[in-house]
Amino acid sequence: MEISRRLGPLQVWSLALALLLLTGPLLAEPLPVGDLPAGSVGLRAEVLIETPGLALDLAQAQALQRDGKFQAGRQQVLNFGIGAPPVWLRLALRNPGERARSLRLLAGTTWLDSLTLYQLQGGRLLAQLQSGDEQASAPGLTPALGFVFSLEVPPGESELFLRVASVDPMVLPLELLTPEQLGQRQLQAGYFYGFVYGFLLALCSYNLLLFAGLRQRSYLYYGLYLATLVAMNLAYTGHGYAWFWPGNVLVQRYVIVVLMLLFGCSGLLFAARFLALAEHAPRTLRAVQVLCLAGLLYMGLALLNGWHFVAVQLAFCFVAIFTLIMVGLGLLTLRRGRQAGFNFLVAALCGMLGTLVTALSTWSILPFRTWTFHALEIGFILEASLLALALAYWVRQQQDAALRAEQMARLDPLTQLRNRRAFLELAGSCWSTALRSGRPLSLIMLDLDHFKQINDEMGHSAGDKALVKVARLLDQGCRAGDILARWGGEEFVLLMPETDLGQACALAERLREVIEQSRPALNNVAPELTASIGVAERGEALRLEDLINAADAKLFEAKHLGRNRVAPALA
Repeated sequence: MEISRRLGPLQVWSLALALLLLTGPLLAEPLPVGDLPAGSVGLRAEVLIETPGLALDLAQAQALQRDGKFQAGRQQVLNFGIGAPPVWLRLALRNPGERARSLRLLAGTTWLDSLTLYQLQGGRLLAQLQSGDEQASAPGLTPALGFVFSLEVPPGESELFLRVASVDPMVLPLELLTPEQLGQRQLQAGYFYGFVYGFLLALCSYNLLLFAGLRQRSYLYYGLYLATLVAMNLAYTGHGYAWFWPGNVLVQRYVIVVLMLLFGCSGLLFAARFLALAEHAPRTLRAVQVLCLAGLLYMGLALLNGWHFVAVQLAFCFVAIFTLIMVGLGLLTLRRGRQAGFNFLVAALCGMLGTLVTALSTWSILPFRTWTFHALEIGFILEASLLALALAYWVRQQQDAALRAEQMARLDPLTQLRNRRAFLELAGSCWSTALRSGRPLSLIMLDLDHFKQINDEMGHSAGDKALVKVARLLDQGCRAGDILARWGGEEFVLLMPETDLGQACALAERLREVIEQSRPALNNVAPELTASIGVAERGEALRLEDLINAADAKLFEAKHLGRNRVAPALA
C-alpha cells in the first residue's frame, strides 16, 4: 500500500511486469476435478516446444518446468501446425475429495503420431501411458474424437505431463471427462457420422447404379468423387485405423494424404466432365490433367522414398488448390453462358466454405468448436446434395437434347411431317397387325401437279411455301390413327389402318378438293394448286413395299390421265 502511494499507476504496472519477467511465468492454477470445465482446457495447460533434434525425457521436462521454461497455453485448443517439433504439455490437477476420481483425458486428434502421458503426484510417477497412430495397437484411439487415456486422479494435487509428436497437423484439444460424459460424446459422434456416411454412401451407390444402367460417365465420376470423400473422412477420423486396417502402421502413415490427393483428382475429373471442358475450354482441361498427373507422380515419389512430411505438405497444398480450382471452373463456365456453371459454382462454394472453416479452426485462426471442426463434412454434404441435383438437371438436359435430336431425325425439316424413315418404322407395325388379324389397310400416295413450274416461275421459296401449305391441309384432313409423312420432293404418303378402298378413295377425293380450293398466296400470287393421288388397299400383298408400289403405280396412272384426280387399286 505504501509503495502504491509513492508510485503512480504506470510505475506500479511497470514494476509488476519486471517482477513477472524476473520470476518467469506464473504456474497454472490446478484444475479442480470435482468441477470440470466444458470444452478444451488448453488455456489451463503449460506448454514447452522441444528444440528440434533434442528429444527430452520426463526428468528433463520436469526440470525445465521448475525453471519456468514452460509457457501458459494461449489457446483453448492448442495448435502447432504441420511438421512442428514435439511438444510437452503440463496440466495441474486438484482432487478435493478423499477418494480417487475416475476420469478420461481426451487428447489430440486421431491422426497424431505419438502421445506419451505421465501421471505424477509429489514427483512420484503414478502411471505412464502411450498411444498414437504410429503404434500398431493405438491404445485408446476413439474414432471421430481422439485418443482417450483412463486416469485415476488421487486426492490432493497431482500433475499430468503429455508429450506429443506428429508430422501431420498437430492440433491438441484437451478435455477431462467423466466416463458418462465420454460415452455421451461417443454416442453423439456415432449419430453424426452414421448420418454422414449413410447419406454419402447412399448417394454414391445411387450414382454408380445409374451409371451401370444409363452408361453416363458423369454418374461414374461423381460416384468415385463421393467414394473418395467417404474414404478420406474414414481415414482422418480414425475409423479406418480402428475398423479396416488395424495395426497396419505403414498404411495409416500414408493413407490419409493419398486419399486427400485422390479426392482432389476425382473431383477435378468429375468437374471436367460435368462442365464439358473438352468442348468449351480444352486448354483449361489440359492444365487440370497436368496438375492431377503431377500430383500423382510427386506423391508416388514421396511414397517410394518414405518422405512423410513431403507427402503431408503435398496433400494439403493439393486440396487447397483443388477447392480454388473448383470455384474457378464454375466461374469460367458461368462466364461462357452455360447454366451448368451456376449450379456447379454454388455447390463448389459450399464445399470450399466448409473446407476453409475447418482449416481455419484447425490452424486456430477461428475458434476450434465442434461445428467449425465438422464444417468440412457439413459443407461437403451440401456440396454433394447440390451437385446431385445439378447432375440430375444436366443429365435431363442431355436426355432432352438427345430426344429432340432423335425427333428431328424423324421429321422433315421443312414441313415438320414425318420423314420416310419414321413412316416406315410406324407403318411396319401397322402392316404386321393388319396382316396378322386380316383387317383392311389402305395407302394414299399424293403428288403435287406441275410443281417444277412453280419453282421455275416463282422461285424455290414459293415452292417451299406450297409444300408447307399442303402439309398443313393433309395433317388437318387425316384421322388420328393415320400415319402421314413426306415421302420426298413434292410427294406425300398416308397410311390408313382399318380403312378399305372405298373409304380411302373418299378421303383422297376430299383431300384433292381441299388442295384445289386452297389457292395459297405465293409471292403475292395465288396460283392454282392441284394434286394427283394414287390409292391402294391391301389385298393379297404380303409386303408393305407391294402396297406402296401399287399406290405409286396408280399415282402415275392419275398423272397420265390428266392429273388432279384419284386413281384406286387393290394390291
